[in-house]
Amino acid sequence: MDFTFSIRFGKQPCPEYQSVLDYATKFRMFLPAQEGSSIHVIETNNREVLDKYEVFTKLMEAIRNWSSTTIIHDGMELKPADFLLPEKAEIATCYHRYLEAESQENFCDDKSPSCWGCRMLRGIILRHEKSPFSPNSKYWYQFGAFVDNKTWRIDREELIKAVEKIVKKKSIAFCPIFEYSFFRRYTSALPQMVHLPDPRNWDIVYRTDTLANSKRWEPLNIKHVIPSTEPGGEVGSEMDGISNAKVKDETASDFSYLRKVPVTTFADIGGVDDIIQNIRIMIELPLKKPKLFEQLGVKPFRGILLWGDPGNGKTLIAKAIAHEVNAHFIPVSGPDILNKDFGQSEQNLRDIFEEAREYQPSVIFIDEIDSIAQTRHSGESSKWHSTLVNQLLALMDGISDFGNVTVLASTNRPDLLDAAILRPGRFDYKLEIKKPTLPGCKTILEIATRGLPLAEDVDLFAYAESVVGYSAAEVTFLVKEAAMVRLRKAVEANDVSLDDDEEQDYSFLRIDMSDFRAALHMLKWHRRYVNLTYSMKEKKPV
Repeated sequence: MDFTFSIRFGKQPCPEYQSVLDYATKFRMFLPAQEGSSIHVIETNNREVLDKYEVFTKLMEAIRNWSSTTIIHDGMELKPADFLLPEKAEIATCYHRYLEAESQENFCDDKSPSCWGCRMLRGIILRHEKSPFSPNSKYWYQFGAFVDNKTWRIDREELIKAVEKIVKKKSIAFCPIFEYSFFRRYTSALPQMVHLPDPRNWDIVYRTDTLANSKRWEPLNIKHVIPSTEPGGEVGSEMDGISNAKVKDETASDFSYLRKVPVTTFADIGGVDDIIQNIRIMIELPLKKPKLFEQLGVKPFRGILLWGDPGNGKTLIAKAIAHEVNAHFIPVSGPDILNKDFGQSEQNLRDIFEEAREYQPSVIFIDEIDSIAQTRHSGESSKWHSTLVNQLLALMDGISDFGNVTVLASTNRPDLLDAAILRPGRFDYKLEIKKPTLPGCKTILEIATRGLPLAEDVDLFAYAESVVGYSAAEVTFLVKEAAMVRLRKAVEANDVSLDDDEEQDYSFLRIDMSDFRAALHMLKWHRRYVNLTYSMKEKKPV
């Protein structure tokens, strides 16, 4: 939607005045004060404001408290502060992404469960078929009432009002691309009635009242049911599952992503046997058996920090937890969240938590969290960082609103984290992931050598004694390197030809103890080289 407005401000005897004039000249219709007047005027529109949003916000920050400042739109006066809300920054970021998109036609409607034709227009789930019902979420079909005990009428007017309320709250109409038709084409395609019982697609939500030692069950609402399908079976269109009421074909398309459950299990991880039980109690049980914690009257940890030296399985542990509870897994690298565009880093965080809510139960795993949540400092250069930390804190404070979602984070440097991140209610449970012990090293070697052609002289327990003190990743690397040592030996002995295109019989290849010893020697040499290089950098004069 396009709309125009006028910005008026007067001359001011202050240091910022010249900067304000410089900002104003960036706009196409800047009308400097004429002779006999002290009022400057900028005639602009939302499209130009979003194009030049960084300059615009600097202008608003400077003139917001000037008594001469007025902003007029359709005869109504607006407040400068209204243009500095975080929602406006989100609109600006999304608008710039739209302009840069390869396919602008398909950008606005990303087809995710709660998208109503606009990426910013989220909050009520539209496409419900591919994730289980969650009492913490709001669905389109919940706007309605029972006509009788077998019929539920959808109240489209109330649904439209609720969606329009989100539009107003998030200032979405400020986007020049947005049109109300974006979501109304979906509401018009929804059925007017849902007929019950429909055990394949719908179920009734009851409210229970206890009267005179008996329970009365009263129909309260409806909820969707995920149809059971055979593996590899087809899934219906976005709004299938409504009795005798299929939606128009043009509104149906596949989700851009489905629930992603890792295949990694605890059996695939070695070296952490001593802490697995603690991990499962603190992290797995709350997701798998929430009623257990309700009985005890305590809230489970929703933010858990895994810390320790790199390469000891923090990521694998997070994946195994998600696998055990069949949770949607969202791996996030701290640096990947960062974005140079204004407000985009914060939006990236919000999108991650929104995805977790839509596909709960979910596990968010933030790797290298110290890259986005370091201790905040005063100063102009760190304002963007403080804003990002504040956004993460706000999301963690409200994580219970997202439903069955747990956030795991990992770091090699817990001392760098902002103290507010670690307070109760956020990442208040910390678990150190240490280097594997002797039994752990042996387990890792056994896992890493599964299916490999080992010679009879290979003694994994004896070899494990020589690798204690190395990280789990290094122990795993030794197995791969031992195999490569054997391959290089075979090439040098002409047992394997690099030039012959014909297939050979390679069954004679066996990895023996000499290969493992050579691999360990190479790893030790590499370690010494890295330590020496680091030491030389430390001593280099500035």
